[in-house]
Amino acid sequence: MRALIHGLRRVPLLVLLAAVGCARGADEARLKEDVQARLDQGVKPDLLKVVALRREGSSPLPAGDSGAPRVVVYYNATLELAQDYKFGAWDQLGPSSVAFALGATEKGVFGLNNENKPGDMVRAYGSVMYEQSADGWVPVAAAPAQAAAQPAFEGTAPPPRSKQLIDRLAAMVELPPPGVSPLQDEIIAEELARASENIERRVQRREHTFTIASGPEDGEYARVAAGVISAVNAIAPAVKLRQRVTEGSVENIRLLALGEADYAIVQGNVAAAAAAGEDSFAQTGAQSNLRAVGGLFPEAVHIVVLPESPIREIAQLRSRRVDIGTPSSGTRVDALAVLAAHGLKTSDLAEAREKGLADAIARLRRKQLDALFVTISAPTRALQQLAVEGGVRLLPIVGDARERLLQAHPGLTPLVLPPNTYPGQKHAVATVASTALLVTTLDAPEAEVERVADLIFKRMPQQHAGSADVIKVSADTDLRGVTIPLHPGAARLPR
Repeated sequence: MRALIHGLRRVPLLVLLAAVGCARGADEARLKEDVQARLDQGVKPDLLKVVALRREGSSPLPAGDSGAPRVVVYYNATLELAQDYKFGAWDQLGPSSVAFALGATEKGVFGLNNENKPGDMVRAYGSVMYEQSADGWVPVAAAPAQAAAQPAFEGTAPPPRSKQLIDRLAAMVELPPPGVSPLQDEIIAEELARASENIERRVQRREHTFTIASGPEDGEYARVAAGVISAVNAIAPAVKLRQRVTEGSVENIRLLALGEADYAIVQGNVAAAAAAGEDSFAQTGAQSNLRAVGGLFPEAVHIVVLPESPIREIAQLRSRRVDIGTPSSGTRVDALAVLAAHGLKTSDLAEAREKGLADAIARLRRKQLDALFVTISAPTRALQQLAVEGGVRLLPIVGDARERLLQAHPGLTPLVLPPNTYPGQKHAVATVASTALLVTTLDAPEAEVERVADLIFKRMPQQHAGSADVIKVSADTDLRGVTIPLHPGAARLPR
């Protein structure tokens, strides 16, 4: 016995831990089979073949609803494309869907490009969740892997207290900050945030740093803007881009008009309405100075209900509780247009909430909401997670209502979400989409805009083709869905 104990002492602790870890979940052969099954079921049959896989250990997880033990098993895998596939095509599945099937983040999958050919190799760092049952360890659905938070870009949001903003401005002019009463705090914070942001933007622009107004901090616009900023700054260090987080398209156009942003991401149909002085811009008038740099990616109109909902078509939203998006968002513009095409107004709804996606999902889960609208790049992580945890069903936009919608809103285009865009989605869903445009104003210098357009639509897709955040950005589609005049600088870009 002493000899055995002495021998065990000589075995490295990590080896013992690894041996224990291998006993949990699936072994390497079973793991490879399960990953292949997930790719066939969750992406497309026979599209990606697992040619090599190495198990990298496991970690315990909280027990499932039944109380059964759960573990997550990590792996590295090499996949081979068996078919042609355009992961950058607007009507095809993108890297996010592949990453979800692999239990990976988008940044953990390498080799998916705008267009892949048979024989192309893809590397992935993924995971599979297992639950113990009477039949052994079985794979279970998991929420999408979360990417690391994007680094905070300077000026993305105001500090929470007005005193911090006063300190910042005071430092600029070397004055001590005055005291503020609690009742004044909110108004002062808002005004000083705007002032300090505008001062900084003007200073930065003189140093060739340009501000891009994006969208909510946890939204797709902010994520794509961060991806563009990272890629462009790596390609051309002399050109600096910085992000400003906003409510969305409507606010972005306002910021451009006020000179508080240099570029912005805006829904194409919202840009068209702004240029014409319609919808949300009827009171403020036409924004005749607005110009497009190019089309970035499609944003599908999602109308989401729970799987067991009796609502099967949009007309059945009458007398229902529906979230139509925040007041300054493109989602709200699209929601009103879709409802109108089906003969509905907000007054026909039992409740028309304007709180946005996060609040709407939480209420939909609790059955305090019947449906939600969101116009967003598909798939979006929040709806992937909802699909895994409780399931989702998308209402289609079809028939005469779709034709009326497209006629009344030329900025919208037909789009079909293919099967497996979201977990459990067995069939294609017909909808409409707006192109997310990169826009600026006519005042922007032509040479500057031409350089920005070249970096984003030509050089970035060539040098960062595998980045999931920007894979659908391409010179092949930069004029698709453009609803306002091109900036002269962007029009100079060779095509």
